[in-house]
Amino acid sequence: MAFMNTAVEDRARAQCALDAQMCGVPEAQIPALVDRLWPIVAREMMGVLDPQTLPEPADVAQREAEYQQLKRNLSIGG
Repeated sequence: MAFMNTAVEDRARAQCALDAQMCGVPEAQIPALVDRLWPIVAREMMGVLDPQTLPEPADVAQREAEYQQLKRNLSIGG
């Protein structure tokens, strides 16, 4: 199970960083953004946020809203 967690986390972090870069988030801000939003990206990749695989953050609704805003910025070109 730990390998799956690491693989999902690694992919989610990479996707989140790419999304942030494409939206023009300043490079210095990307690591903190990725730390905060990767569980939301992982949930999208997996289709669910399975508490056995990835624990759900207490503020998941706020993080979801932040990631949706980032994706809206991405869809309109940054």
